[in-house]
Amino acid sequence: MFAFNGGPGAVARSLIDVRSFLIFALVVLLVRIFISSLKKSKFLPPGPWGLPVFGYLPFIKVPHVSFKELSAKYGGIFSIQMGHQFVVVLSDYKLIREAFRRDDFTDRPDTQFSSILGKYGIINSEGSLWKNQRKFLHDRLRKFGMTYSGQAKDQMEARIMKEVEVFLMTLAKDKGAPTDLNPSLGTSISNVICSLLMSVRFTQSDAKFSRFMSLIAEGFRLFGALNYANFFPIMRFFPNAKSIMKKIDQNRSEMAEFFQETVDSHRNTFDSGNMRDLVDNYLLEIHDAKVGGYAEDLFEGLEHDRQIQQIIGDLFSAGMETIKTTILWTIVYMLHHPEVALKIQKELDTVVGRRRLPLLGDRPNLPYTEATILEVLRISSIVPLGTTHSTSRETELAGFKIPANSHVVPLLHAVHMDPNLWDRPEKFMPERFLNADGKVCKPEFFIPFGVGRRMCLGDVLARMELFEFVASLLHTFNVRTPEGTPLPSLNAMPGVTLTPEDFKVSLTLRPLVDSSHDFLNACHNIRTAGSH
Repeated sequence: MFAFNGGPGAVARSLIDVRSFLIFALVVLLVRIFISSLKKSKFLPPGPWGLPVFGYLPFIKVPHVSFKELSAKYGGIFSIQMGHQFVVVLSDYKLIREAFRRDDFTDRPDTQFSSILGKYGIINSEGSLWKNQRKFLHDRLRKFGMTYSGQAKDQMEARIMKEVEVFLMTLAKDKGAPTDLNPSLGTSISNVICSLLMSVRFTQSDAKFSRFMSLIAEGFRLFGALNYANFFPIMRFFPNAKSIMKKIDQNRSEMAEFFQETVDSHRNTFDSGNMRDLVDNYLLEIHDAKVGGYAEDLFEGLEHDRQIQQIIGDLFSAGMETIKTTILWTIVYMLHHPEVALKIQKELDTVVGRRRLPLLGDRPNLPYTEATILEVLRISSIVPLGTTHSTSRETELAGFKIPANSHVVPLLHAVHMDPNLWDRPEKFMPERFLNADGKVCKPEFFIPFGVGRRMCLGDVLARMELFEFVASLLHTFNVRTPEGTPLPSLNAMPGVTLTPEDFKVSLTLRPLVDSSHDFLNACHNIRTAGSH
């Protein structure tokens, strides 16, 4: 048996010596880390110092606002540490264009979002799968009308106009009563993309559609609540984060069942000689892979049906929310600037006349209408941080070293509000998109749909829908705030997209004359459903 004979004083001194050594070792370690970070930072883009462990994350309030303030201080490229994640923010449009045309900037960040989705789909896929899927989708979507010319374009316009007419009919039934445009607009916009993806359309009263939309809305909210786990991975093991992840997975599974019903239905009625929609094109791709003996390699070995499910989910969420939100912002700005709405209506009356609705063929002759839509896209910048990219390897940009797996954020909001690029950028001014000849002119620093290899796949469809819905609405209705109601706020509600606060409008019919749309003609009495 061993005995210690130093007495209590010796024990205390020994503990103090151990504690002093540990403190000294910790200080040395921190100094070495600091010096190492200082050496590395000389080659990295400039940026603010943050706190140990947390980085600059505690100082970020509203991300696009905080980043814009930092860009004013540090320039068109800066970097910050957010938890364990290194983030590079680009607010110089030339650097955004340069970076995003390069292959080493096309990866997607490894986040909780991507881990749950498992790299399926198109938005969060990368590498060979992303390249092959983007090429496949670009080709098929063009054949379905996402193009500026040809017979397919006319078919796409017919899809859009069908939903525009349903939307206008719904509004006409309100007869000037205070109206929330969100539900009917969301349904009509959704039906455009749903008809293209899977040949289905919904009504507002459809229980399955309502559930589907609520799952999407809840998904955006849940992913927002899980955001901190992207910067502190250990948080995914906290009880609250685990419950959120469980709920996200449950919702994803429920949506997957909904999409799988569509896939199964298409498979049961599949005809290789009649491609009805995008789902059919995927089924044909799978069929050809099986016949060709490379089915196991298709989609880089991922499960075939789950890839179709995620493609539907990706294209639907991207093709509905952003277009609907932009149209709502357009109405908000028309309420604030009735003189702009009146000028659009006069242009429409002159070019289109009062006997029909505007068509895509009218767009070249409606420059002020088009310029107004572009100005809404600029000033609202509803996706202010664009889509975050990730570097596939260590690389360089603007003379700075960019580590592998860095998050790279294109700060579109700052580009679109840069006073060095735009005259009085805070002012709503459609004329900025018109040249001296009155023609539409888009500068190269106008990038609402992103740029580069991951530029929005649906920008052509988005421009078509924005024009048809906005022009048709203003051609057939006067828009004003309900009596006794203040103008809706121009302040956005932050989230996945910057959306307007809830608002209502009063619409009075600008009747057409002898048009094929009887419900829009003068002296027509709109009958409610079920009336006799």
